[in-house]
Amino acid sequence: MSVRHTADNLAEKLNQAVESWRLTGQVKACVHDNVRNIVSANNPTRVSWHSVPCFAHTLQLAVNDGFAAYLNRVVAAAGRLVKHFNHSTAATKALEAKQQQMQPPPHRLLQSCKTRWNSVCDMFGRLVEQRWAVSAVLSDRTVTRLPDARALELRDKYWQLMEDVAPVLAALKCATTVMSAETEVSIPNTYPITFSLINTHLMRVKGDSSKVAEFKSKVRPSLGERMKVESDDLISTPPMIATKLDPQHKHLGFLTPTRRIPGNSKLLELAVAEDVSSTTDEASRTASGDERGTQAGVAVQGAALQRRTTPPPAPMTRKKKWTAF
Repeated sequence: MSVRHTADNLAEKLNQAVESWRLTGQVKACVHDNVRNIVSANNPTRVSWHSVPCFAHTLQLAVNDGFAAYLNRVVAAAGRLVKHFNHSTAATKALEAKQQQMQPPPHRLLQSCKTRWNSVCDMFGRLVEQRWAVSAVLSDRTVTRLPDARALELRDKYWQLMEDVAPVLAALKCATTVMSAETEVSIPNTYPITFSLINTHLMRVKGDSSKVAEFKSKVRPSLGERMKVESDDLISTPPMIATKLDPQHKHLGFLTPTRRIPGNSKLLELAVAEDVSSTTDEASRTASGDERGTQAGVAVQGAALQRRTTPPPAPMTRKKKWTAF
């Protein structure tokens, strides 16, 4: 776009795209990220479809709320350690030697990416897997200088936290992977997965460390608020309607009985509206066909009448060639 990405300009561009593809009135929903301008552009006052925030991006924002506290320090420290090994040929070769000696899986360390929170899960998991090989390299003064080792070595409580938080991050990563699949329809899984995370994986349980409990206590309400799980209009959203139509989730077992009832009413309402629309379209097509048929019949009858009432043409007289000009 050559113009500013304001909500009005984005909405205009979306409407133009729908019109150019001849989809006016057929688009039911638009999936988008949570940037303010695109959210505002998909407001019902600007477009005719439903706004559906991207689940993966919404989950990322909720997880970032959990990282915003103590875990961010661990992420930063782990990132510095991985960066050292990825940028130092000597450290990389030393790590490979220690792997052969200590027999952990011969894997490289993984760096996290700010725009992909699940890369933090991968980084933590790989570091925990390679912990003793990494520590051995940092303790080898022929490879790592003492000042560098002191700056890079992670505290024991950091190692412990990475190990403790791994199951929670693994569940969140699995949710992201499932919802980001490109070969399967994922929208019916939106709220079953959301409620599974909120009611199971993000619930504080006995044995959680204080930092893991803190992480859960921040991510859980953030995800619920961003996904609007308490909204009265939840059952009318496209993801929930898709869930109701999916044989795997049609009973909406993740909702309370009182919240399931409106789901059946909403489906019945949509079915009636669809029947009315189909009947109207069929009647319109039939009427158009009848009108065209009537017009064709009138034309045929008129032609026949004209043939009967029009006198035959007078016979042509043969003229000589020299008098024809």
